[in-house]
Amino acid sequence: MAGACYLRLPLIRALSLWYWLLIMTLWAWAVLWSFLTVMSYLSLKAYLRAALALLLAATVGGALLVPDWERTFIDSLFLLQHDRFDAIGAAFRRDEPKPWPWWIGLVSMSGDYEVQQYGLYLPVYEDWRAETGAGIAYLPRPPDQDTTFSTAAGDLGRPVRSFGNGWWWVE
Repeated sequence: MAGACYLRLPLIRALSLWYWLLIMTLWAWAVLWSFLTVMSYLSLKAYLRAALALLLAATVGGALLVPDWERTFIDSLFLLQHDRFDAIGAAFRRDEPKPWPWWIGLVSMSGDYEVQQYGLYLPVYEDWRAETGAGIAYLPRPPDQDTTFSTAAGDLGRPVRSFGNGWWWVE
């Protein structure tokens, strides 16, 4: 449940069925052993230890549910690949071929970029009816209130959060 936002990201297409099986097995193992730990302490009438084990499991589970995993993924991507995004932006400004790294297919739904009126757009998410979408955009100039990107067939998005150096999150 904690990583459910990741299901919306194209990265998920890169994971094979075996990884999903492994992830679900690890989640089941964690829940099962947490439950068994609490139940064994209760059977020994060690109520304080049972309460502490339950509190620890609930704290760890809650800590995994709280973060916005989509935002964490995108922010960490920009943190780790900042130079490559800057090179793509510089090539766009000079109207040169974009240095397209292999991992961009894990971020962009189509595996490619779209040149739109205001800049370069990488579609990251689009709902199943193509009514809403979100993505990453490069704008050579700071956006104003008229700056929009076609994020889905039935949606126009605006830059809402800056990553720096002209890169924005568009919703």
